[in-house]
Amino acid sequence: MRIIIVIVTLIILNACNVDYAKQNVAKQQKGDTMLFTQEGKNITINYTDSGILKAKIFAPLLIGFTKENSEIIKMPQGIKGVFYNKDGQKESTLTAEKGISYQTKKITEVTQNVVITNVKGERLNTEKLIWDQNTQKIYTDKFVKITTPTEIITGDGMKSDQDFSHWEITKPRGIISIKKDSTNKN
Repeated sequence: MRIIIVIVTLIILNACNVDYAKQNVAKQQKGDTMLFTQEGKNITINYTDSGILKAKIFAPLLIGFTKENSEIIKMPQGIKGVFYNKDGQKESTLTAEKGISYQTKKITEVTQNVVITNVKGERLNTEKLIWDQNTQKIYTDKFVKITTPTEIITGDGMKSDQDFSHWEITKPRGIISIKKDSTNKN
């Protein structure tokens, strides 16, 4: 009797799995679900425009897939980037704990402990930043703190060119002046 129960249970479970698999294939054909396409570790991506290097992005883990006919790349273990000017010289660096790139739209979004520094000694801290490759701009609507050699400026929202060399805080909150101590205390 136990053998018959086990066989009937296996037949029912197998029938359920076949139905589930058929539904999954149907959804994939409609484009309703994600289709896995690629995964890599310690990946470097070079972004170029007309043969000129604009940025190098490094990710410890990269997961690429297609969803609703859009190519998406997730960087769930962090992202580091270096941005270059038109002469190929390093202009700024970026770090964040997570990133996602919408390849079809040419939009990259980084989140969690986002930090950008530029060659002028300025540093941006925020929790979310978007890079639009089409306009070559970066922006956010979140709280930002920008530290320059002489000031700390806070506010909500920011827009800049992609190398963070010319920026503007959308809704400034405050400015704190930083004075350098010229006396040498021993």
